[in-house]
Amino acid sequence: MRARTAVRANYGMGVHSAKSEKIPCHTRPVPSLSCIVRIFFWFLVFAFLACEGAHAQWNVVMHAGRRYVSIEDVAAFYRMGTPVSDAKIFAFSGQGRTVRGQAGGRDIYINNVKYVLCFAIVSEGGRHLISAMDVTKIIEPVMRPGKIKNAAEVRTVVLDAGHGGHDSGATGSLCVEKIMALDVVQRAKRMLQESGYTVRLTRNDDTFIPLEQRSAFANKFLNAIFISVHFNKSNTSGGTGIETFALAPRGVPSMDEENLSYSDFKQHPGHARDPENTALATAMHSSMLRHLRMYDRGIKRARFAVIRNLTIPGVLLEGGFVNNPTDSRQIASLAFREAFARAIAEGVGRYRNSVVGQMQSFVPTAVVSATDPTSAPIIKKEEETPSSPKKVEITPVGEKTPLEPSVSHATDSLLTPSSTSQPSSP
Repeated sequence: MRARTAVRANYGMGVHSAKSEKIPCHTRPVPSLSCIVRIFFWFLVFAFLACEGAHAQWNVVMHAGRRYVSIEDVAAFYRMGTPVSDAKIFAFSGQGRTVRGQAGGRDIYINNVKYVLCFAIVSEGGRHLISAMDVTKIIEPVMRPGKIKNAAEVRTVVLDAGHGGHDSGATGSLCVEKIMALDVVQRAKRMLQESGYTVRLTRNDDTFIPLEQRSAFANKFLNAIFISVHFNKSNTSGGTGIETFALAPRGVPSMDEENLSYSDFKQHPGHARDPENTALATAMHSSMLRHLRMYDRGIKRARFAVIRNLTIPGVLLEGGFVNNPTDSRQIASLAFREAFARAIAEGVGRYRNSVVGQMQSFVPTAVVSATDPTSAPIIKKEEETPSSPKKVEITPVGEKTPLEPSVSHATDSLLTPSSTSQPSSP
């Protein structure tokens, strides 16, 4: 609005003052060609700003005490096509991306990669709504990783082989987690070094390393990322597939939990890297799907000790179930572990390219701070020209909610019944 007002004020200056003499219509000069060109130019400026304003608008809706936005707003902001939907299922595409999901569930698929959202998608008034927290913490870093503020170009990779020593981890008839994880890490180290990265291991042999020491070790390195390698085990032999974990943002439940607990509101060092964590999880998980070709259990959120105290971006990978007959045969094979290592090396490269902007595909751009404290989508427009990389902030989009009131409100909701859905105030 300030930009449009300024343009309008500048255009009006010097045309007629309050004391200007009125000229009869029949004696007024015909506008020159240059004047007509200037008028047409400013008309285009006004039209462009009005168009951009339409794309930037977020209509925040309150549902059960939480902020939501419609999938139509999401599609419009990211310059994608109008969503196609029915009573439960929706999908939209554009800019080389596809997004699909279902009301009532927490799963959303972006380019066929599964993400488990912080909160379930809801349907209200004929619209599908997604939580503003999920827009800020998941969708934005996935859509535009090159616009993550303060993300550093990766030079060092810290690889963490899960468990070790007296802690064997998950065990099956064909493999033991601590041995398989170390083998994958050592293979990935070789591949990454061949690509020019500095690689550090939290353990290089069958040694037990406390979880706190692993993250403390990783935090010593600059321009680094942390990747912890694990294998899974279920109560039955039915569990299968791969999954990737990033730190759960403050104020959202962990993993498959439906309800919030007081521990979910604790601030951890890793929360400063929420956008990078999501981008890294995306790069690693999509590479695992490509190379391992196992069932996709999705990108999830948790507060594992090994990642919550990191001050660098980090994720935890689960490469299949050691007690599943099919998964365990794969895990026990050298070819599979070599492929797992290759997926890690490729994922590091994908992440590095994405955060330095090599994957951005359109403008206007947006900025999401790595320390963004709000649960509302406060994505900001900016201007940038090829001759000047400086980013000029124009205006915020949506509503900004300070962290402490937001957390306090969420904490209060644990003690009181949820309110009914109602639109937010303008």
